Amino acid sequence: MYGHGGKIFLSSALAAVFASAAFAGFPMSGGDAAVRRNVVASGGAIASGTGLSLNCALAEAVVSTFSGAGFKFSSGLLSISAQPGTVISITSVSKATGTLELAWIAPGLDGFLGAVNGGYYRIDSSSEPAHVFDPTVFIAEFSTSVTPGDLQAYVLGGLQPNTTYYTRVYLADSRKMVAERSAPGDESTLANLPVSPAVSGVYSSSVSFVWSIPPGDAEGYALDASSTSFGSLFPGGLIYSSATDQGLQLTLTVTGLAPLTSYYFRLASLNWQQDVNFGTIMLVRTLEAPVPLPIEGLASLPNALARSVLFNWSNPVYADPMGVLVQMSTAPIIQTAANGTDYHDGDLMADGAVILSSAAAAEQVHTGLLLNSTYYYRFSSRNTAHAYSVFVSTECMLDLPPMSPGGLQASLNPARTEVALSWSGVVSNHDGSNFRFAGEPLELSRYDIYRATGVINPVWTFVASTAASSTGVVLPVSDPDIPCYYKVSALDSRGEVADSMVVDTGRNLYAVAPDMVSRIKIPSEMARVVTPGGNSAGNPLFFAARENAGDVGGKVLKSVEFIPFQAPSGVEVANFRLDTPDLDIILRYDAVNGQVVPSGFTASAASLSSFKPSIATEEAASSLGAFWFNGREYVKVFGKVDPESQTVTVRSAMPGKYQIRSLARSSGVNFDVSQMSTKVITPNNDTINDSVIFTLENPRASAFSGKIYDLKGAFVAEMLLGTALADTLEWNGRAGGSVVPRGVYVYQITAEGKTFTGTIVVIR
Repeated sequence: MYGHGGKIFLSSALAAVFASAAFAGFPMSGGDAAVRRNVVASGGAIASGTGLSLNCALAEAVVSTFSGAGFKFSSGLLSISAQPGTVISITSVSKATGTLELAWIAPGLDGFLGAVNGGYYRIDSSSEPAHVFDPTVFIAEFSTSVTPGDLQAYVLGGLQPNTTYYTRVYLADSRKMVAERSAPGDESTLANLPVSPAVSGVYSSSVSFVWSIPPGDAEGYALDASSTSFGSLFPGGLIYSSATDQGLQLTLTVTGLAPLTSYYFRLASLNWQQDVNFGTIMLVRTLEAPVPLPIEGLASLPNALARSVLFNWSNPVYADPMGVLVQMSTAPIIQTAANGTDYHDGDLMADGAVILSSAAAAEQVHTGLLLNSTYYYRFSSRNTAHAYSVFVSTECMLDLPPMSPGGLQASLNPARTEVALSWSGVVSNHDGSNFRFAGEPLELSRYDIYRATGVINPVWTFVASTAASSTGVVLPVSDPDIPCYYKVSALDSRGEVADSMVVDTGRNLYAVAPDMVSRIKIPSEMARVVTPGGNSAGNPLFFAARENAGDVGGKVLKSVEFIPFQAPSGVEVANFRLDTPDLDIILRYDAVNGQVVPSGFTASAASLSSFKPSIATEEAASSLGAFWFNGREYVKVFGKVDPESQTVTVRSAMPGKYQIRSLARSSGVNFDVSQMSTKVITPNNDTINDSVIFTLENPRASAFSGKIYDLKGAFVAEMLLGTALADTLEWNGRAGGSVVPRGVYVYQITAEGKTFTGTIVVIR
């Protein structure tokens, strides 16, 4: 290989039960009682305590009253049957570009023993990874009689090449009681053979081939060479090989060959599972005279945001090297570099290809690319005599995922049985640039909706897809008492997707950081802020949560930024702020072996002993605090530490940059002058130091208040609760609505029986 619990229902109805398809977990028609398959013991018997057994009959009598008249009737006899066993392994014994021959071992009638006579197989297969398998859905059904252990086989035909098919096989008995489950059979068809393979270069110790991408693409290619035609001429002989797992690399070179020797070559395409499909054998004779050798290990590093691609490679050793000639075109390149011609940067070749570099060393950058356009490249080594090697070719197409849907909202119906999700339509790329081909799947193909039962380390389950033109969906709610979380992802035809916001059935919104715990929560009362009518920008908004790993170090243990963006422009909303501190900012800290460590800590556990600052997890509540960046510097906002969930929570009116740092904490309310936003205020409405904010350390969420006095002790004003952050007080230099005279004033803050005093200067 190249490259890298069943149920049986008792009916109280008099209707006849016909022998239709059924399987464990579904009731018979009209059923209202069930026996789960997990009560079945080995051999098909019912486990102790149920009072039932399989392959028997049950009856029940029903007494009811209607308009005062009693009546009694019997439901008759109902059979309880075992379901056939589960197919536990599906393999592929042979493959082609359009077929897969699948094989499995037949299970028993009751899951363990017993032949199945007059039974059926149901087979379902799909190339969609999100396909929902169910025994009632199938593409083929055929009769069979099997004995446990029999080898079974089936050929899936009419398939697409180089495509993974997900298959399930279900066994049913003569009454079509169907097995609940099947082992997965995930296999890929072979890729089509490379198109138009041709020899592109013959040298004394190597031969190169080129080809075109086959229909259905390939995941890589392999090229073999043998002087014995792979043993058909006479036994023995070495096989020289070259392979790539890059489906866009359309050139391979076999090296290490002997000069003036005839070799037989065969070229293969590789599928998703690296299975080979070899094609025609060609005979080529190596040359005697040396020429420049082609580059090796070509790799590309596309950067869609920067609209650029970087190529790098390694250069083989050959005589008189003069760099690498790099050709580029927006159409397939036809013209090969002509020996004896001295090309220069910017030269235009006859087929329209441009010389990006006439003598690149070991890398080449190409900038100014357009999204969703294919660019073609050729790389040819050259020497001082202007002789060129066989070219190495590749392609590049830059793609950005569609922008995250903005304006996400959720609403339960009055019965709490359905939830309606809505969002703004996506018309731009993730960076805010407009779609070049609006309406095309290349830009936006659909919306996928996922559900989870939690927002912390969620396990997302695909639940629905909607068309690209859709801006909403209604989904059933299985249990109205259990909160569910939803996200809507916008995808293009290449499957590219950006991070999405999350909404729950309570209408709360979240933006979750990559650690899957740190997040910002917008409560339901404020959820309208992401809609065009709920914010000053007048546009749909979405929030993103990003970890700033470069800030971590020293006392900084975690750094996360929460950013509101406008759709469709992708422009950040400047100075975003709610009227009250109702946003929950939750930051997670990491711990290893009972010690708090910086986010992303990767050193060995043994190195923890020398790590500074050293904070034990049981000391987190007294040793960690949150900081917020106010535009000039990070200031203490303390937050509530939860050692159990390893989080620090801040109540705020503002998104932005937040950090967890080591910080000596008090067990009760505390305040010092360092927690004042300024010591001098100028209340002249120029937005610069118009007020002073006092931030309290308040781990027990105690009540607090503040007053302002003049130097003679006369009462001046009550402080107001801060509107930017929880546990803050604010004074705007006014008393009774009027600005106070300039001078020195005394503040007094009281909480938990403590009083904190100091002075503040007012300048007018």
